Amino acid sequence: MEKLRWGFIGAGGIAQRALFPAISKSSYGEVYAVASRDAEKAKVLSPNGRIYTSYDDLLADDGVEAVYISLPNAFHLPWAVKAMKAGKNVLCEKPLGMNAAEVREAVAVAHETGKVFVEASWNRWHPRTQRIQEIVNSGKLGKIKHIRSAFTYDGLDDGNIRLDPTIGGGVLYDLGPYSVAAPLWIMGFPKVEDLTARVVWSKSGVDTTTRVNYTVAGAEAETLSSCQIQNSLWLIIEGTKGTLRSGGNDAFNSHNAPSTLILESKGKTKVERFDACDPYQLMSDAFARRVRGKKDWIMPLEESIRFAELFDAGFAAMGRP
Repeated sequence: MEKLRWGFIGAGGIAQRALFPAISKSSYGEVYAVASRDAEKAKVLSPNGRIYTSYDDLLADDGVEAVYISLPNAFHLPWAVKAMKAGKNVLCEKPLGMNAAEVREAVAVAHETGKVFVEASWNRWHPRTQRIQEIVNSGKLGKIKHIRSAFTYDGLDDGNIRLDPTIGGGVLYDLGPYSVAAPLWIMGFPKVEDLTARVVWSKSGVDTTTRVNYTVAGAEAETLSSCQIQNSLWLIIEGTKGTLRSGGNDAFNSHNAPSTLILESKGKTKVERFDACDPYQLMSDAFARRVRGKKDWIMPLEESIRFAELFDAGFAAMGRP
């Protein structure tokens, strides 16, 4: 298979730490060009020397087949739409838009242009994540009654862009696609009911600690996201026949490291072990093969819309300071 030629729009931390290494070691893709307003950052990620300081110039490059967008949240939608209208396939960082209406707008453009458009929810490609879904669907846990999830870290200074409300800052958009969204995909995307939220606001006016609770298919979901609490990453699924939990402190960010699942059922405990893997590479490889006409799984756009609707409900419940 001919390697997919990627163009990066944005050359920040996630592009440097995750997607560039993933594609660099891939047999299915190559970093063909990078656009950044900081030319020095672009040079680090563009070994072939194709560097742009204008995003539009990268989109005008006929050699670019697919675009990876890692700009601040508020710029995801406009550049995803521009890229697809320019004939590029798009892998876009989370969230795809600042609300469900924006996500639907981008999805409509994907349908109109026929381009592959995917939200970069890399954790969904992890074998452990897929095994969680398999165990739940198998009925081994019985009827799911309770799902608890958390993704927290500490240490953002006041000047961090994640706290800037003008570009889509806030912890719900930063970590919510992991912890808050988990019960929804675990239960197969049924209707969300009885949603409540408690929040701690930053001085700048964005959420920094958010507890979003809701009911989904009869299961009570309790979720925690925070950039003010020491690192805590866990997922616990309790059913009438057993309990499944992530092992270690890596429920949503296992990257190039071994991981485990712990299943407790019928008085017995079973630990399932997963080899170290790079879910970013699994994601980008699946994307590349899909562009080439293969049948690899990619996260459906309908799921991105459902996540956006959940976040809209979360923000509505949170109100504003």
